[in-house]
Amino acid sequence: MTRFPFLSAMCMSICSAGSFASANDTSLYAEALPEDVSFVRFFGYDYQDSAEFAGFTFDLIAEDANKYLPVAAADLDNVEAGSFVSILRDEKGTRIIVPEAPRPRQSKVSLLLVNGSDRPLALRLADGSVPVIETVVPAASALREVNPVAITLGVFAADQDTPIATFDVALRRGQNVSFVADGDGVRMIENQFAPLAK
Repeated sequence: MTRFPFLSAMCMSICSAGSFASANDTSLYAEALPEDVSFVRFFGYDYQDSAEFAGFTFDLIAEDANKYLPVAAADLDNVEAGSFVSILRDEKGTRIIVPEAPRPRQSKVSLLLVNGSDRPLALRLADGSVPVIETVVPAASALREVNPVAITLGVFAADQDTPIATFDVALRRGQNVSFVADGDGVRMIENQFAPLAK
């Protein structure tokens, strides 16, 4: 179980599609992001120094592992501006490309379930009593916007009552977390951003 200090009681609200202002805050970067910026991140590339996606070669460095790499959509094939994408690679080299939802308001916390496994998953309270993110099919993702939260969550196979993994989460306003599932299990990752890819 991954543990974090507790902050406050959970209060859920359904996510509405919004801007990705927190990701596109130019104060986070040494240079301004292009107007057509998109965000791509890679999992399972621990021993690779590059990865290709949509006709673009991304340089991968250890300190940026699992971070979103901003890139101009004009440099990518068939990727819309503002897109978020997770790419999961298994031990056989097979890739799963998972499109993500647009990012909501900075005043909330975003919980994202990325399903790179071979079965439908759900995010619930750890005891299974309350659904947080309903069934997410393989190679898909879903996002829920919540108030600042301190609670124990579990990732479940959608048809099971026992969690695959549980996580104690305590999140501040504007902080976003992904629960990423693949053939090795589930990990919780705070969403972070690397410098602009060129």
